Amino acid sequence: MKSFLEITGENGDTPTTSYLFSDSDRYFFDCGDGFQRFIKGRSNVTFGKIKSIFITSLSWDCIGGLIGLFLTMAELNIKVRLYGPKGLHKLFTSSREFQYQLNVEIYEVDSTIIQTIKDDSFTFYTLPINKNNNNNDNSIIDENKSPTLAYYGRNSSQSTIEIQNEDYQFEESSIVCYIGMTKDFKGKFYPEKAVALGVPKGISFKHLQDGKSVTNKDGVIITPDQVMDKSIKGTKFAIIRCPTLEYLPSLKSHLHMFTDIHIINHIVPNEVLSNLNYIKFMEDINQQQQQQQQSTTTTINTKHIIVNNENCERVSGCQSSDNQILKLQRFIPSLFPMKQQDQRFVKSIEFLNDSKILKDQINVFPCKETTNLILGPPQNAGDIEFLPLNNCSTNGSGEESNESENNNNESMEEFINTEQGQLFKKQLDQQVEELESNPNKCCHPKILFTGTGSAIPSKYRNVTGNFITLADDQNILLDAGEGTFGQLYRFFGPIEVKKQLINLKMIWLSHLHADHHLGIPNICEKRQQYAKELGLKDNELEPLIIIGPDALIQWINELSVIVNIKFIGIGINSNHSNQLVQTCKKLNIKTFSMVPVIHCNYAFGLVIEWNDGFKLTYSGDTRPCKFLSEMGKDSCVQIHEATFEDEKQMDAISKRHSTVGEALEVGRLMNCQFSLLTHFSQRYPNLKMGTYKDTNYGLAIDLLQISPYQYPLVYKMIEPFSLLFENEAQKKLDKKSTSNQPPLSTTAAANKSKSTPKTDDRNNTIEKDAKRLEKYQNKYKDEVILPAYVYNIDLNYLTLVENAYDDLLNQPQFEDD
Repeated sequence: MKSFLEITGENGDTPTTSYLFSDSDRYFFDCGDGFQRFIKGRSNVTFGKIKSIFITSLSWDCIGGLIGLFLTMAELNIKVRLYGPKGLHKLFTSSREFQYQLNVEIYEVDSTIIQTIKDDSFTFYTLPINKNNNNNDNSIIDENKSPTLAYYGRNSSQSTIEIQNEDYQFEESSIVCYIGMTKDFKGKFYPEKAVALGVPKGISFKHLQDGKSVTNKDGVIITPDQVMDKSIKGTKFAIIRCPTLEYLPSLKSHLHMFTDIHIINHIVPNEVLSNLNYIKFMEDINQQQQQQQQSTTTTINTKHIIVNNENCERVSGCQSSDNQILKLQRFIPSLFPMKQQDQRFVKSIEFLNDSKILKDQINVFPCKETTNLILGPPQNAGDIEFLPLNNCSTNGSGEESNESENNNNESMEEFINTEQGQLFKKQLDQQVEELESNPNKCCHPKILFTGTGSAIPSKYRNVTGNFITLADDQNILLDAGEGTFGQLYRFFGPIEVKKQLINLKMIWLSHLHADHHLGIPNICEKRQQYAKELGLKDNELEPLIIIGPDALIQWINELSVIVNIKFIGIGINSNHSNQLVQTCKKLNIKTFSMVPVIHCNYAFGLVIEWNDGFKLTYSGDTRPCKFLSEMGKDSCVQIHEATFEDEKQMDAISKRHSTVGEALEVGRLMNCQFSLLTHFSQRYPNLKMGTYKDTNYGLAIDLLQISPYQYPLVYKMIEPFSLLFENEAQKKLDKKSTSNQPPLSTTAAANKSKSTPKTDDRNNTIEKDAKRLEKYQNKYKDEVILPAYVYNIDLNYLTLVENAYDDLLNQPQFEDD
């Protein structure tokens, strides 16, 4: 059996994950915030083969990607088993308003004993650890007891199972480490020996290889050991998470489980790793190994892989996006001021030289990009290969990844050096110089797009997020899809991001769909973590205000039972909130208007007017909405969704989104000075060139940061960037056609020309498209008619403005003729 363990480092923007591969199944250890986007570039990861996911902790770095992953996998109809600490099921029950029934079984681990999980490929042991626990009782193995089924998301013959009426209190000490072991490797089968012993060929040979005895043609029983070499013991590995020294006594109680172990993944901070007690624990494992090997002929050199944010060099988890931004920076660096250098100081592990047992660091090293460790076949067990992160386990050389990156850079150089490219660059440079020289230029609010895609993250576009910085360096976040923190980390770098999150005062959420809010818990966790690192006391950190539909606030409140997050939640359609008013005063806001829009029940847009007269409208997800156009009248800028191109208007109508042309029309009705379009379908990974008469709009792209005086630049960049990406796409298509398609013979070409679609085929396509879109229409019944909630901050007064428009009730329906 071929099997391996792939470990990726703690990269700051993406938390560590371990990927376990076997011939038939795939497994993950932890699934943190940004998980989906992180694995987009890993060609060896197949969603459909994921069998089980093992969670070590209830922190968002370990569970933040689960809901998004299961929502993506929902239509695959593949059941996945999820194992983790007690309380894990609350992640799913608290999310019931937007995830419904997912195809997942959740098993919660007993914190008092070691439990066993077995399947066709591996055996796993759970190692529960707790803070300051010197009791060895939890090191008892119960081979017959598996983790308890706590939640069953979907089953045609069984209703949803949930643990009810249990009082779960948040416990930071809920951690489970894991030991895994491959099945024993079968010894070599000698068919000639079986034939000599009178065993008939066929099914009897298979039975012998499966470890079963057979009867030969003379009635004599033949046992497997007569025709096969002895089986080789399976390869053993461990995943350890030990965030503080308080967990170490409990971890050490499991020392006896670390015999005959090939690989240990130590997810521990440098503070723990460098402690003498932890070093002693690692030494004890090696000494235990050496003592056991004295009585056997087997030699195992245990590999210790260190994973943390201090001892590992950072590797971007979004290399494709980084490469794209590097190209854009060549044209307009002022719009893409992303930090290109990792400012962290990587600490050495030379302190291990003081250990007589571990000083030979051949078998102790920090994780590098992707550390690939072989588990089988047995003769290669423990072998190590270091692979590029975005080309893991493909050809092992990274040539494809490097070649693609070089080609991208060459494409940019080629385009810039063309006559057309030089002309565009000159025009942009002149415009930049003119805008920068204006002494009265308006610099704030700055808008940083942390995600410009819809539904699910892709290599180039993360899901929705708009990070707004005011003149006094205070920040507001409008929506925060999964991976928003990772985008902020990539843009600001590991030092500046701390200040930016401390200065984040408000998060406003438009509606209940997951691509707009799954990043919230990680933002809260990291903000609290950074406050401690910067020496702020609890009473010195201003509480983070989160505003959204009531059901969303309820979700975050319920989630805080298992995830240690602190915030003040305010429901949009709740009573007057003095806390919201006070926060708006600190942000110099004059009016704060939340307007119902046309998407799903309790979906809102937002209009903010500051005391200096600047007015911003944010649409959230919506069809063109007259109420929002009226409330946002004379806005300086609108951030409006443009999920589809105009040719996909039927999709936009059925799914309650807008096309590019419709979003621009909203801007005209609003008399808006400038429109920034975002929330594009992931079918549009790069910028698209428009054919519109408007010149006061721009197409957003991830990690674009723009000030009001720079708005004209984003319109000017549409044409050159569209041409650049179209040229690149055509080159890739030409290369693929040349390498993969054999030349067509004359006859084949003639046959191909005859195989044009018939009218019937087109009609069938239209009919299928109608049925596909009809399911979206069926979702939008029983609309809830809501007023706009308008806060006058100076007067400390909330006004409810009734919707006088009928576009919510009279949306055109999809016609299938």
